Amino acid sequence: MEKITNPRQLAVVTLSELEETGDFLREVLDLHLRQNALSSLDQGLYTELVYGTVRMRRNLDYVLSSFSSRPVGKIKPLILHILRSAVYQILYLDRVPPRAAVNEAVKLARLFGHEGVVKFTNGVLRQIVRQRESIIYPSEASDLVEHIGVKYSFPSWIVEEWLSYWGKTETIALCQAFNKSPKMHVRVNTLKASPVEVKAYLEGQGVTAEAGRFAPDVLEVCPAHAVVGDSALGEGMYYVQDESSALAAHALQVQPGQLVYDLCSAPGGKTTHLAQLMEDQGQILAFDLHQARLKLVEENAQRLGVSIIETRLGDAAENLGLTPVPRVLVDAPCSGLGTMGHRPDIRWRKRLDDVLELAALQRRILGAAASYVAPGGLLLYSTCTLTKQENQDMAQWFLANHQEFRGASFPSWFPSDAGPTWMKTILPHRHGLDGFFLAIFRKD
Repeated sequence: MEKITNPRQLAVVTLSELEETGDFLREVLDLHLRQNALSSLDQGLYTELVYGTVRMRRNLDYVLSSFSSRPVGKIKPLILHILRSAVYQILYLDRVPPRAAVNEAVKLARLFGHEGVVKFTNGVLRQIVRQRESIIYPSEASDLVEHIGVKYSFPSWIVEEWLSYWGKTETIALCQAFNKSPKMHVRVNTLKASPVEVKAYLEGQGVTAEAGRFAPDVLEVCPAHAVVGDSALGEGMYYVQDESSALAAHALQVQPGQLVYDLCSAPGGKTTHLAQLMEDQGQILAFDLHQARLKLVEENAQRLGVSIIETRLGDAAENLGLTPVPRVLVDAPCSGLGTMGHRPDIRWRKRLDDVLELAALQRRILGAAASYVAPGGLLLYSTCTLTKQENQDMAQWFLANHQEFRGASFPSWFPSDAGPTWMKTILPHRHGLDGFFLAIFRKD
């Protein structure tokens, strides 16, 4: 197959493939970056177009429907992707002149369609350029859910959930935060180097590297492609992991020489972090449902130079008959809504029914995990989502149904939170990190 060198054309091809296959955005995008011949600059534009168009899909379709004589659902998919990506450039990419966005879209319409499609594309986009300052969204006063959902491009069910938790102002701020390009973090592997050493190394490679906001072994880095492409990643000097996720291993407060259970371990980011904090002394039993996913844990451990992890096939929702130990981690399967900055497609993949099914599974896992904690030991429950059913309600349920546990304390340097001291909700608009939830329990 001939390599594509035009980032806008490749974005349209990628968007079409995502819709046809239902595959995950990150995997499809990475594959196309490897297979095609984009310059470094064009890789950035291509990535921005794909992520931004997927992220703002509901908003873009609303705008198109306001200017198109043809219903959005009746537009040929490839042409619709051309239009969406062009409108994204016109409305949200300051560095792209609107005229250039229109002209490039017209060229693509000619490549993928007939002359009638070309005229349609040109006409719709030129109208949007002329009238973009006067676009009217659904009224906030008459339908707040619809207003937020359309303007900020979120499914209505997510907006309804967040409004019920946090109210209008916080919900809008949260939506705005998720619509910004996310920051990239790496966790320094302190078994091989110090944060100061890795920071100096990356800066020598032309990477901007700053200390994380909270965790002492995390760096905020830019640009992402330079960090991912550097040989130091393959050598295990660092691990790509959002800082909010890196808080989990610190929260469990492990010590060298302990026996630790990680009940939902794949792909091994938190598992290997625990080993790092244990100075690779002791033992970690890492469980997962699928052997292929446990292979990822083993590969990450090997790359990072970790020797104390033993992987085991097992269903955390069932009683595994384990001997009680001082530390147990339940990084539970969840709806993943806290990761929407890095995974914008997830907002369109999940439904409220998924949340309720996952909450039922999480209760089973936590119920089983309670019996694996030794007296005086700690149990950490964490998710990368932002629904109360999976987070605050789940933690309260656990304490109500397991009287032998009480809320424990996090390290003093952890992010502040207005809730109980034993729960932490990390919010993008407050903390500048992926959304994340942690609850720490001690067994009496």
